[in-house]
Amino acid sequence: MANCAECSVKMGYTESNVARDHEGMCVACYVKSLVKTKVEVANTSRRPSNVKSLDNYFEKFENILVTSELSTNLRVRKRFGVVHGEATLTGSPHKKEISWKKILLRKPVPQNHQSLRKAIQEADIELKANAIRKGANTILGYSMHLTDAYLDKKNYVIVSVSGTAVETA
Repeated sequence: MANCAECSVKMGYTESNVARDHEGMCVACYVKSLVKTKVEVANTSRRPSNVKSLDNYFEKFENILVTSELSTNLRVRKRFGVVHGEATLTGSPHKKEISWKKILLRKPVPQNHQSLRKAIQEADIELKANAIRKGANTILGYSMHLTDAYLDKKNYVIVSVSGTAVETA
């Protein structure tokens, strides 16, 4: 049995599993910590208006809804048109020097996966930014395409994402 990190009470199996996602705290202590942070945030001094608007902009960016298909439960108020985002991954990832040790141990090379994920994230960021510029809060019909190209003795992977920017109720 595990103990709560805050109040040291013993937790059962289910509560211990839930505590992994809540910094080792039992549910009661976790809720108390959330309330405490809300109160602290409410009691902080006012910030300049431009900082508040930047926070609102980042909140819009984080909360923008992206769907891969048309949802029937969304009420579309206004359509802004197609938005897109692009990013490229440069280099020759398949022509890296491979040692016999790596072949025999069959260890994967995570560097290529991380750089591809980074390129996809950059394309998504550009897609969301373009949608927010148009005034949208949702992107319907999200689509991603990966294209490879060879130019000047380098391999390029072009990540392009697109969707329809809309405002929902």
